[in-house]
Amino acid sequence: MLLGQFKSFLINYNWRQSFDCIFSMPFFIRKRGRTVVNQKSKVRGRNKALPDASRKPKLSKQKMLNFRTRDLMRKYRAKRLYWFYLHNYFIYKINSWLIIHDYNFIDEENVGRSSDSDSELERETAQEKRLRIAKEYLSQVEAEIDEAADSEDDTDGLLSRHLQHDARKLKGKHFVPVAEHILEPKPEDITLLKGHQLSLTCVVISPDNLFIYTGSKDCSVIKWDVQTQKKVHTAHGGRKSTVLIHKGHTTHILSMAISSSGKFLVTGDQAAQIIVWNPQSMEILRTFSGHKAAVTGLAFRRESHELFSASKDKSVKVWSLDEMAYVETVFGHQDSVLAIDAMMKERAVSVGGRDNTVRVWKIVEESQFVYNSTGGSLDCVCLIDEEKFVTGSDSNELCVWKVLKKKPVSTVSNAHEGSGECWINCVRALRNTDLLASGSNSGNIKLWKVSHSGALSAIHSITVPGFVNDLQFASGGKFLVAALGQEHKLGRWWTMKEAKNALAIIKLPKTDSKSSIKLS
Repeated sequence: MLLGQFKSFLINYNWRQSFDCIFSMPFFIRKRGRTVVNQKSKVRGRNKALPDASRKPKLSKQKMLNFRTRDLMRKYRAKRLYWFYLHNYFIYKINSWLIIHDYNFIDEENVGRSSDSDSELERETAQEKRLRIAKEYLSQVEAEIDEAADSEDDTDGLLSRHLQHDARKLKGKHFVPVAEHILEPKPEDITLLKGHQLSLTCVVISPDNLFIYTGSKDCSVIKWDVQTQKKVHTAHGGRKSTVLIHKGHTTHILSMAISSSGKFLVTGDQAAQIIVWNPQSMEILRTFSGHKAAVTGLAFRRESHELFSASKDKSVKVWSLDEMAYVETVFGHQDSVLAIDAMMKERAVSVGGRDNTVRVWKIVEESQFVYNSTGGSLDCVCLIDEEKFVTGSDSNELCVWKVLKKKPVSTVSNAHEGSGECWINCVRALRNTDLLASGSNSGNIKLWKVSHSGALSAIHSITVPGFVNDLQFASGGKFLVAALGQEHKLGRWWTMKEAKNALAIIKLPKTDSKSSIKLS
């Protein structure tokens, strides 16, 4: 500690002030409005640089001024160069002296605290490091299956299946069937929580399933406790007239996402702002303003802090929240980008509304896959796993796609029932399972089973009061949450007066405990 303080003192000390006498030696000085030359700086041609003021110059006043300015600039450059070399010389001497006398500043009390393991980690090779990490992983896996091994004789087989499951999970290929275990929710399984003044537009759940975050057209963000079903914190919105002084949103919040680590919560609004929050304290960490139109979609890449944002300006932007910085912008859509999603791979999938295209962005390869749809406006998209995704349109059509096929592998027309025209506002999948949910403007939520081939079959229908603007599954499929409102999240085409601006928490009862395994 003493060594670090001493180094900081020597490096940050104002040495220039201590050596002022050095800088007055070889340079020009001014006296009584007349330029003279220091006698110590007599160099060939230097005394003739500035003619004496008592003589009549043969040059014009403008040329004389330029002549003096040139020499003053030479003096300035020379002085800076002199200081640069002097500073580097002293730093070099100080570092050399510290290296030689380093042992004099070691705190004797801390000598015994340095462990042999630290030195061993520094000396280990890359191969030894890989071997050490593999051993730590195996010991962790063995600890996780201790309880299961007590009731099963084939411990080696259990370990092998666990490793295979993790390998498939890393590749995004593991697929768990849970839809057949889900029972139809009863009215008592649905809870409505009121807190927003206007329609809810987006909702996310914390990775530990303890908190729910909602955004609304009233410009506010509310944090809910799942156990008590009460508000924990409200980040109030401001009016448009207070945009310069209000910290937070002053226009409709349209999109929301939370990182898989639970470290960052982001929200996007109609004014093209993206605000980064601390989910625990609900404090604003950063505000991004790179888009030129409303931010309609946000998605984190899993197991990272890489953020994708979609906007009505027809672009998709990539952000790094580790550095709190903008990374790049990708273009391709010919209309507003209305939704975006991502998983573990450095890819994102987005839909372009009226341009009737789905695009899979390969960020590293700087390329994209384009899928053309024949239905209406594509309003929502969600990844089922790394190989399949689902889209919903305002023509009440639900489609399942595979990354390597240009046409949908499954299409369901008239997916939702209603008295009038039905739009599919949102779709959400329980990651790497066969369970899917979709919501419409008719107050209807449908649960679907997705087969390995991509075929869709409806299993349950849930009625809620209002536009279903967003859906989110809890980890493990314990419950489903829905953002409800009297209006559509992107406009005010019509209003359902009997609807409620509320958060709906829907418990998903299961037939047995086998489907409650950890899925994420």
